[in-house]
Amino acid sequence: MKKRMYAALALCLVAMPALAGQEDDPSANAVTMNEVVVTATRSQAEARTIPTKVEVIDSKDIELTTGSTLTEKLKKNSSIGVIEYPGVLAGIGIRGFRPEFSGITKHSLTLINGRPAGATNLATLLTDNVERIEVLKGPASSLYGGEAMGGVVNIITRKHTGKLTGHGEVGFGSFKTNFQKAAVGGGLGRGFDFDLSAGRHDQVNDYKMGNGETRAHTSYRTQNGSLRLGGNLGSWRADVSGDLYQGRDIETPGDIYYGNERSGNKDIDRYGVDLRLGGPLGTNNKLSITTYKTNEKSKYYKHYTGWSVIEQVPPYRSYDSEIDWFGMQLKDEYTWGPHSFITGIDYQDIDKESRSYNQDGTRKAPYSPDEGRINWAGYLETVWRFMDRHLTATLGGRYDSFDVKTKATPYKTDFTPNSETFSTFSPKGGLNYLFDQGVRLHTTVGRGFVPPTAAQLAGYSETVIDGVTMVTRGNPDLDPENSVTWDAGAGLDRPQWGLSLDLTYFHTNVDDKISRVTVGNTTTYENSLSAEMRGLETMFSFDIGAPLGWDRSLTLYLNSTHMFRAEEEQPDGTWRDIYNVANYTLNYGIQYDDGTVDARLHFRTQGKMKDTDWNAAGYPETEYPSFTVADLVVGVNFLKHHRLTLKVDNLFDEYYYEKKGFPKPGVAIYAGYTYRF
Repeated sequence: MKKRMYAALALCLVAMPALAGQEDDPSANAVTMNEVVVTATRSQAEARTIPTKVEVIDSKDIELTTGSTLTEKLKKNSSIGVIEYPGVLAGIGIRGFRPEFSGITKHSLTLINGRPAGATNLATLLTDNVERIEVLKGPASSLYGGEAMGGVVNIITRKHTGKLTGHGEVGFGSFKTNFQKAAVGGGLGRGFDFDLSAGRHDQVNDYKMGNGETRAHTSYRTQNGSLRLGGNLGSWRADVSGDLYQGRDIETPGDIYYGNERSGNKDIDRYGVDLRLGGPLGTNNKLSITTYKTNEKSKYYKHYTGWSVIEQVPPYRSYDSEIDWFGMQLKDEYTWGPHSFITGIDYQDIDKESRSYNQDGTRKAPYSPDEGRINWAGYLETVWRFMDRHLTATLGGRYDSFDVKTKATPYKTDFTPNSETFSTFSPKGGLNYLFDQGVRLHTTVGRGFVPPTAAQLAGYSETVIDGVTMVTRGNPDLDPENSVTWDAGAGLDRPQWGLSLDLTYFHTNVDDKISRVTVGNTTTYENSLSAEMRGLETMFSFDIGAPLGWDRSLTLYLNSTHMFRAEEEQPDGTWRDIYNVANYTLNYGIQYDDGTVDARLHFRTQGKMKDTDWNAAGYPETEYPSFTVADLVVGVNFLKHHRLTLKVDNLFDEYYYEKKGFPKPGVAIYAGYTYRF
């Protein structure tokens, strides 16, 4: 009863300004389907004219969504799969692929302004300086290569080139949290411009869960910054950008099944820099060159020793990891009348190193060897527009060549370094027809792939168990895990009605899944298993004020994914549900904006899903319960430059988890003041 009463009060709080007749900017009635996106074709295109399913989380969505990380904004706006742990650790999964939070080989790709983000842990990607987030759903290996099997998330940062503008924000909230943010950007004269931002977030106390209990070892502090310098060089333009993230004293509580026994902490550093140069070559050609370097470092500390019998000890460093990305992107876009031809070459070099330590500080062999991966690729994407641009057809493909290797690793002597090469081709095509009445029909079919890891291709290790030498060796004949996905959908975009909707059905078949196979004393890897995912994605937005002629917006919205099937083949030939994939995910709510007051009451409902119970004998299958979490954001703009914001995360103090053993925080309230100029 209390939750229903609170929901009614929150709904009234959001809706009351609309009924009060406040007036301001009528441009709030924007329809996102008219937005220009870049992720679907690696060039600018209007979202409603392209066949590929792309969802846009704009700056207003970001501002009215609780949480500061990329994963928080994604899971509350795009109905994708997310896994989040306390201790700044998170990952995503799209269209039935399980969320992944570590490693350089994943099934969903994350970009910053079109180049790889250089972050295996997406909790380190904050949204302080983000203009919008584009979520491409479905395979994009024809444009971006490996790790784009389920989809692509592209973070577009702010670029101010006009009048100087900026803001500063201070705030505080639950769990003795305080935060500060600042940003400034604009033109410097003579064609030069910049953007500079910085922020810090300090959660001093441990958080309380929805059951009222405190979760020990959950405090943390982070700081981040970004800088962009750009300028016009005649008809060409150059931009150099950098972003930095630091996490310090991030506490990691471990599985709640063990109480507070398996706690630890970690420090995380991540940075990325890139240089972009672009401009016209003749009348119909645009050339761009991007070079980037990113780095991610993590240091882990344990507060205990042992496994079955735990002993608490002073904190000691247990593990370090460092991953370097270096790459270049060369792209040429040629226009021929209404048609476009985008072609390019991508190069990427990734190196991963890890170090393990004993309690006394001495080194020991890490679990996995150091590895590297070099990738060359060439791609061509064609965009054909016919019938006065009502019909758009896309057709393209990409050829990737990989060189992967395991490297000599200090203190690890149970394997032989090796290297292997392989290549693959990924095509994709699509059709989109846009009727005059705003009805849209779209369909795509494409191939995606994920490359084998260095250990799966070229690893070799020996372990002696009870006097018997057990061997694990890579298989140089492995093929990439690959998939074929087709989707088809229909949409309606009527700005005068304030209505936008889309229904998209997708079907994915995965082949050549890589599995471990043991024969006698030898374990290796084979392409032997399959998976199938089918589902329906729904997008709906209705601005009640648009057909009534209001000069403010009061919008009902829904974004959902329903999985009809998400199963994978087992070595014995049986099939089971893909773990950590919910059978449905819904985001829905009501949003108000009149230019003075803006607010959002948001609900996120996640259905049941399967997983392994690692705390029960035999590691049986378990099923997670469904849950609904509500958030509330209210902002008030006053005296032209000032803004007050109230954010309530987990409004009804729900006790829930996205990973068994790691409950999420209960109700949390944050208040902030912003000065803008």
